[in-house]
Amino acid sequence: MIIMDKNLKIVYLDRITAGPIDLKEKFSKYGKYIEYEDTDSSKIDERIKDVDVVITTRIKLGKKQFEKAEKLKLILITATGFNHIDVKSANEFGIKVANVSGYSTNSVAQLAITFLLNELTPVNKYYEEVKKGKWIDIAVPEYQKYPIDDADGKILGIVGFGNIGKRVAQVAEILGMKVMVVKNNEKDYGKTNSVIEKDGILQYDLDEVLEKCDVLTLHVPLTDSTRNLINLEKMKKMKKSAVILNLARGPVINQEDLYFALKNKIIKSAAVDVTSVEPIEKNSKLFELENIVITPHIAWKSEKSMITLMNDVEKNLKLFLEGKLEGLK
Repeated sequence: MIIMDKNLKIVYLDRITAGPIDLKEKFSKYGKYIEYEDTDSSKIDERIKDVDVVITTRIKLGKKQFEKAEKLKLILITATGFNHIDVKSANEFGIKVANVSGYSTNSVAQLAITFLLNELTPVNKYYEEVKKGKWIDIAVPEYQKYPIDDADGKILGIVGFGNIGKRVAQVAEILGMKVMVVKNNEKDYGKTNSVIEKDGILQYDLDEVLEKCDVLTLHVPLTDSTRNLINLEKMKKMKKSAVILNLARGPVINQEDLYFALKNKIIKSAAVDVTSVEPIEKNSKLFELENIVITPHIAWKSEKSMITLMNDVEKNLKLFLEGKLEGLK
């Protein structure tokens, strides 16, 4: 039985991230619901000081904010990643933190495969050629400005073998690719000379995957172990023809090193849905490059994913009110 508290105050700090879904009807039945399109860091304290529940996708919250939010009992994250929340401090203040997982598996995997296929058959670049009036010359193999490759027989390295990594692997294998999974236990990332088997899947040392893969795709959360996991030293181990896809978090790749590796053709190309700073700086050096594709962190934002996400956020609120919320997933 859910205990409704009409005095419960709920605030969504960055509602802009939720898209066109009507949330007032969804959350108003649990108490007073207020939403802001976005919240500048200077306004956080004022907006959470007398609320019971905070909903957020990306607003950074930590000890300084918790000290002033005496009524705060619950933070509902409208995402899987929670690196913007100081969970340790939240626990110390008796504040529950809950995220949502699995809501965008297909959506993120879909963009990963889109990136992969576009790297093998660069349709965007050929479209630009067609707009310039070229047709016959680019259709003749020896005049192809952008070589077209085949997925069949290629090796796909996957870092992060959760729901998304597994879905990407399924599609890649249908395309004829061989999949190599990096050991997904954080404490194993730096280990060498060990191939392990988990749930019938062989998992390899990161360096071995880097040396052998044609495409590397990243699907790990941002933690102390994964920050700068892919740096210049790691990229130098890869084939010069290798491609990197990042659909995890921007800082999983050292962005300065990525720029250097792409500019100096240490690797062939990259496609990323995330950057070290978001939104990406308007003067980012990455824009100088022709061998990178950047999308604005859209992998999780299919309409179906957004509806599932908000339903799951509401479930977390219900579980909290019932005293059954377990917390982070």
